[in-house]
Amino acid sequence: MISARLLFTALTVTVVAWPVLPALAADAGGWTLESATRRVLELAPERRAAEAEVAARAAELQQAGDWPNPSIGLRADDKLGLEDGRGGSDLTRAGISQPLPLRRLARQRSAAQAALRWAEANRRAQQLQLELETARVFAALQLAAARLALAQDRLALAQAYTHGVAGKRDPLVRYLAPLERRRLTILHEEAQQAVLAAEREHGKALTGFRALLGLPPEAAVTLTPLIPTAAPPAVAELERHLDAQPAVAAARQEVEAARAAIALAESQRFADPELGVFRERDFLNGARRDVTAVELTVQIPLWNLNRGPVDKAKAEALRAQANLAVLQRDAASRLRQSHIELTRLIEQAERLRAHLLAPAREVLDLTRRAFAAGEANILALVDANNTYFEAQARYLEALYDGALAAAGLRLAVGQSVVTGEVSP
Repeated sequence: MISARLLFTALTVTVVAWPVLPALAADAGGWTLESATRRVLELAPERRAAEAEVAARAAELQQAGDWPNPSIGLRADDKLGLEDGRGGSDLTRAGISQPLPLRRLARQRSAAQAALRWAEANRRAQQLQLELETARVFAALQLAAARLALAQDRLALAQAYTHGVAGKRDPLVRYLAPLERRRLTILHEEAQQAVLAAEREHGKALTGFRALLGLPPEAAVTLTPLIPTAAPPAVAELERHLDAQPAVAAARQEVEAARAAIALAESQRFADPELGVFRERDFLNGARRDVTAVELTVQIPLWNLNRGPVDKAKAEALRAQANLAVLQRDAASRLRQSHIELTRLIEQAERLRAHLLAPAREVLDLTRRAFAAGEANILALVDANNTYFEAQARYLEALYDGALAAAGLRLAVGQSVVTGEVSP
């Protein structure tokens, strides 16, 4: 008989609650999608790079509000000694000058704030991309494990056709003609090949999962089973979150940062004016006298208007605006496509379970009994056996595609598996 473990995994419909979009339920003692995602976010170098970018922008913001340092100037010469005949050198000038970033400082701070907001939004978008990759690797290992279990059950059933179950003589075993024995041998070898192929695919998926999560090569891995996904909310409800989608939010913040960069470039076209106060000693009316003066230095834009940085900043702003327009144009379409795909995959999986798996199981059981009684030939048995396990494989594929579609829909909306909420 087919093992209870396989039937429970393949035939039981488990409904998963969606906070906004679906995520896999936890299972004690095994990796869940949430726990795997948390570990990836802790270890992924992409996440650390995004956080380092945020820290760099925060440091720029901290520096952006600081005034430039003043300068102190001292001058010593022999002018006074030559004037009064005493000779020697004296300190003739001491002063301090301060650049005045009257227009530049506020714009510099605004540009740094916009850049920081962009980095934070980009970090959230990067997190969702990591979550999508984790969901793909997780679902691939789930599918590989389910295929391996299915192949092992197929092999056990093929062995039961001729060798009995648990050492007892199976009612199926009867006199078999040489041709029938040969066909059963082929059926057994096909099942054995399916196990070998499933073991190979499982090993590849397991290696990828361990690498992504930073697990040692010998670490044991147990996952929650591949299960049906619950139906998503209505499209209209999900579309309310599109403006908060991290990729769109990051592009919007990039536009704001580019606009602030234009204003900053305008303020940096010319050097800051400098205000200086100095005290100078000179020879006046036959005596040495001290003179105090105030000096203002302003650059004259005579030869170089310094338009290059401004034009570059404007071009960058146009690029950022175009990128935002593309994302906004595609966001709603991508959301609707993901929603339609997931909804149809859920319907397909349910139809497979109700209208293919159960009938195929029933036909297989009836055919086995009929073959044992000599009422059905070997071809009918082989056909019923292959039909049942092919149906199981198609059902697992539908569940896998549904898991990927759910991950894509979460990305389209901007929902995190870890928090269960749409990123702000």
